[in-house]
Amino acid sequence: MKLEGLHEKGLFTERYPFRLVENTADEFRYPMHWHNAAELVYNAAGTCCISVAGSDHTLTDGELLLIPAGEIHEIISCSKNGKRYFIQFNISSLDGFGGINDVRPYMEKTTKIGDDLCPQLRASVEKCVTELIHEHEKKDYAYALSLNARIFDIIVLVSRHLAGSSPDTGNTKSRTVAGLMQINKAFEYIERNYPLQITLKDVSQAAGFSEYYFSRLFKEYTGQSFLGYLNTYRVKQAAKLLKSTERSILEISLDSGFNSLTTFNRIFKKIKGCSPSYYRKAGM
Repeated sequence: MKLEGLHEKGLFTERYPFRLVENTADEFRYPMHWHNAAELVYNAAGTCCISVAGSDHTLTDGELLLIPAGEIHEIISCSKNGKRYFIQFNISSLDGFGGINDVRPYMEKTTKIGDDLCPQLRASVEKCVTELIHEHEKKDYAYALSLNARIFDIIVLVSRHLAGSSPDTGNTKSRTVAGLMQINKAFEYIERNYPLQITLKDVSQAAGFSEYYFSRLFKEYTGQSFLGYLNTYRVKQAAKLLKSTERSILEISLDSGFNSLTTFNRIFKKIKGCSPSYYRKAGM
């Protein structure tokens, strides 16, 4: 896999568009990104907090989160001694099957599947997921067909529940991959130029939008303002330098795009909850 801007590419390495990853890393985090595949996160143990388009979703034992294809998301935090599975699949590869277009709107909603939504749905989806994990681990004859069958089962379960509880699908997202690719140009521009004094005008031009339209679209896709994202990105780069180098905090602040040490200290503390000097000493 590789990230280009925020676009995560190269998810699928097998012959069919499916990927399953077990993760047990303590306090795991993963930066903001998006991909063309839908994703189902199964939190088997512990807690896991995921931000999707700026909205946070905390999963506890046995809860799941369906993240639509093309939705910008981030793993904010995971507890120690936890276990979670990331299951990615491509809805578009199922286009040849009758009825898939009928359920597609329900696959374009971010849906937390827990007891607060419906205990029976959570239990049924969890059963499908555990069977899917078992098949993936064993890799018996025709296991790829079994994986696809379990994905279909999950799609049917979720779609039927959402159709029954909320028949109006008018609020599903109208975003397109083409729009995401344009927004991705902005992220790539920020990655290349964050040490410079870049402006909203610079980034909106790189994305091919007016400043007004870009600001609105950026907020819609990420849940953040352009300046909020830029400051967060700069602080992340500065934090890496604080950990890995002995350079002065002033040098790091300037090389990370902040025009003064005072501004850097204020924004760093706001985002990280401590001063840069404390962050370095504590080895956070």
